[in-house]
Formats: sequence, structure tokens, C-alpha cells
Amino acid sequence: MAEAFTGFPGVRGHEHAQARLSRAIARDQLHHGLIVMGPRGIGKAALALGLACALHCPVRPAVGCGRCTVCHRVLTGLHAGVERIVPEAEGGKIKVEVARELSHRLQHAPFEGQHHVVIFDPADALTEQAYNALLKSIEEPRPGVHFVMITTHPDGLLPTILSRCLPVRLGPLPLPLLTEVVQGVLAERQRKAVAEGEEAPTPDPERLALALRLAQGSAGLALELAADPSLDDVLALVRSAMSAAHEGPAGIFSGDKGPLWSAWTQASGGAGPGRPARERAACGRALDLWLLHLREHLRGGQGLPGLPGAGAEVPALLHQIDRLQALREGLERNPNVRLALEQTLLELTA
Repeated sequence: MAEAFTGFPGVRGHEHAQARLSRAIARDQLHHGLIVMGPRGIGKAALALGLACALHCPVRPAVGCGRCTVCHRVLTGLHAGVERIVPEAEGGKIKVEVARELSHRLQHAPFEGQHHVVIFDPADALTEQAYNALLKSIEEPRPGVHFVMITTHPDGLLPTILSRCLPVRLGPLPLPLLTEVVQGVLAERQRKAVAEGEEAPTPDPERLALALRLAQGSAGLALELAADPSLDDVLALVRSAMSAAHEGPAGIFSGDKGPLWSAWTQASGGAGPGRPARERAACGRALDLWLLHLREHLRGGQGLPGLPGAGAEVPALLHQIDRLQALREGLERNPNVRLALEQTLLELTA
């Protein structure tokens, strides 16, 4: 009886995508070019490495055991059959010189075992010139060579990449699994800190609960939010805006030193260079929190930790959501964000 598939090493969730890739490996039908796409922080790079384990592992072929020497070397970046190509600097590009050197190396791959996995992270960092330098290697790959293109924005990929690679779409992690993954990462950080004689900060439980709710299935984003001190200022802005809407004009037009606009200044970083952009960003984050809070109430929940109850019937909640959503959608085009927020708060008062 065949052993049940339990997932690639180091990969949590995405069972359907993992099983499909595993079956393709077992049948020797894995496409030579894959585009692993999905939201930021959901485990795309982990899937690419897990796939490399499944290709190389001698203990559990097509799955990977995660414990043998081969899997350990893949997961720690020491295996000659796995390459990860990244930009020289965060947000930079993968240059044509790097692509030419890689193309030359691939003429002799695989170097170890029967497979060679090249991971581009992110693939949209490839310039057109860099991709053209790799074109022949991707169109006519040597046996056993596989390209894994990781991207959060597939629309940013070159059409020639999209036409030659098979998409592998990953979705958000469900909240129970997301919670388990994040708590596991935090526990591992704490363990390493203790082993090194250091102290790892532990997120406040209420803050962690909020981060998990806001992360929309992304473990990476949840960890960032849990450690982001500016989130407290944004929450304070939402509380002040809700209070001002309840008070009406007296709360909305309370002046720069009033609760609402003091919170606005704190959340946006005050005066100085880039103030309009900072105000727009702070307002956008506050609206996202407020909308999520109201939608949770609409579903019968308690809303977000740290925010007061919505205290409204369904028609009123729908009205609030509609007005806030309209402001959020037009935020980037609005020349005066503060005036737009004042107008929206007045509409919520009515």
C-alpha cells in the first residue's frame, strides 16, 4: 500500500499544490518551468525548497523526508543541485551579468544528483535583458533542470515567462494553521535567543491576536505586524475617529490639539518631508482596520481587539462600511486626505 503523502519538508498548508507537484515528480512529468504565485509571506520560497527536497531526497522520493543529509543540505543552501537567484539589494533587479553566468553554468548541470533546481526570488526582478540571456536555457533545458519563478505580482512578469511556465497558485493560510505557524516561529526565535544568552521580545497576546487577524493568511505579514510599534498609533487613530463620528461636528472639528487630530499627527509622523504621503498611508491603514472591525461585527463577531464595539444595527453597519470603503478606494486620487476624512466622518454622523 502506497505511503500517504504528508507534505514537503518545511512546508505548511497548500496541500493541493504540494500533492499535485509530488504526483508530477513521481510520474517524471514535472514541468521544467513553474511560477509559484500568491500573497506575500505565505510560504512560496518554502514550497520551492520543499520541492527541491522532493526531487533530491533518496529516502522519500517525490516527497522528501526533511531529515537525511541530502534534505538538510537543500534546506540550508549547501546542495549543489539547488540555486537561489536573488537581486543584489532588496527591491533591486537581477542583472543580465548574473543571468549570463547562470546560463553558462546550466550548460553542465546537474552537478549533483539527477536534478538541478534554479529558484528566482522574486522572478519579477529579472530584467528583460536578463531573461533574454536565459531564454535558450528555459526553452530548451537540459534534462533534470527545473526553474521555479517566485512572485507576488504575476502581472509584473514578462509575457515570455508566463507563456513558458506552469502556474502554481498558493492561497492564504487558514487562521488556525496561520496561528500555529506563527507561534512556532516565535517559539523557535525564543529558543535560539535563550541558547545564545539573549532575550527575544515576546509579542503582547492581544497584539499578536490582532496581527493574526490582519495578516489575511500571511505568516510573514503577521510576524511583521506583531512587531510593528506603529500599529498602536494606527489603532489609536481608529478609536479617535470612531469617537469623533459618534460625537459629531464637535469631535470632528476639534482642532489640531483635539483627540482626533492629535492621533492623526501621531499616526502619520507629524510635520516634515513627505507629510502628505505619510498622512495618506496612515489614513489607509486606519481605514483597513476600521473596515475589518465593522465586517467582523456584521458577521456577529466581537470585532478587532483594542477597538470599541460598533454598536449599530445591520443597516447602519452597512452604511458605515459603504462610506469608509468609498473613501478607501478614492484615497490615492484624493488631493486632501484630511478634508476627505472629515467629510466621511460627517456622513457617518448623519
